[in-house]
Amino acid sequence: MGRIEFEADIFSAGGLTLLVDGSAQSHVDLADPTRLFFEYVRRIGHVIDHHAGPGRPVDVLHLGGGALTLPRYVAATRPGSRQTVVDVDAELVEVVRARAPWSAASGIEVRVADAEDAVAGAAAARERYDLVIVDLYTRLAAPAFADDPRFLGDCLGLLGPGGLVAVNIADAAGLARLRTAARAFARAAPGCELLAVGDTAVLDGSEEGNTVLVAAPGAGAPGAAAPRGSGLPPGLGERLAGAGPFPATVLEGARLDFALWGAC
Repeated sequence: MGRIEFEADIFSAGGLTLLVDGSAQSHVDLADPTRLFFEYVRRIGHVIDHHAGPGRPVDVLHLGGGALTLPRYVAATRPGSRQTVVDVDAELVEVVRARAPWSAASGIEVRVADAEDAVAGAAAARERYDLVIVDLYTRLAAPAFADDPRFLGDCLGLLGPGGLVAVNIADAAGLARLRTAARAFARAAPGCELLAVGDTAVLDGSEEGNTVLVAAPGAGAPGAAAPRGSGLPPGLGERLAGAGPFPATVLEGARLDFALWGAC
């Protein structure tokens, strides 16, 4: 994995940044786990908040662990939630456990496993989740399977009624990875609904950065868990556009199609 270390946050007493070979991978505030520092993490937090109000327990599968920022957020805002975190790097998990431990009562279970294998196993076991959060990176590199239709289709298949998949996509200018992931979802489940949210300069293709791609099975969509999904929840786009961080752009429906593929 390389050199793994934590750097104290100069902006708060409990903030820590997880570094791998000097590159920031994750940020967590141990004194206030509801404080989400990275922009894309805050956007995923808004997705969680729209899906389930504060205090309502949820079942979440996190693919990619980092410093367990979002699992801690969910545990703090929705006690009683059942959360499974999958990370392939045993050394990173142990460093996080030693430097930024999490409570045994938090409901967070961490498994050291390959995400692709874990998703296939969960599908075979008919596990169901309210949310599947995909954040699989080492620096800016994601594993090849992260954009594979079978993998993303299996993620959709793990959702219970009304469930959502949220994928962090770190992209170069031009949105190549976002296009690839959106196309993979469409191939896996042609009826699924997609939404992308990110910094305006990233989503117009002019700058590199992070986009969050949210997917939901459409009514009767292949790969959706029974009962069939009903698409993206009403008001999600408006919430993401208004909640920031700013400047924010939300693309869905025809606007997303045009941004990704242009006029047909």
